Amino acid sequence: MVPHADPSDRLADTRRAIERDAHELRARAYGARAKVVAAVSSLTEIRQMLSAVLPHRRDRNGVGPYVGR
Repeated sequence: MVPHADPSDRLADTRRAIERDAHELRARAYGARAKVVAAVSSLTEIRQMLSAVLPHRRDRNGVGPYVGR
């Protein structure tokens, strides 16, 4: 900014800077949200694979879904 610029020009420059910063923050937020969604999706896939491979847990009494069958 020029120190002796017209106040309306300074206001317009400030508004553009704020809009630019807001745009950058929105882009960062969308990127972070996408990373979280990808991580949760990966965890869900891992849980599904493990549940297919590992036996189910038994409850406190030692009774599980596969006992006695």
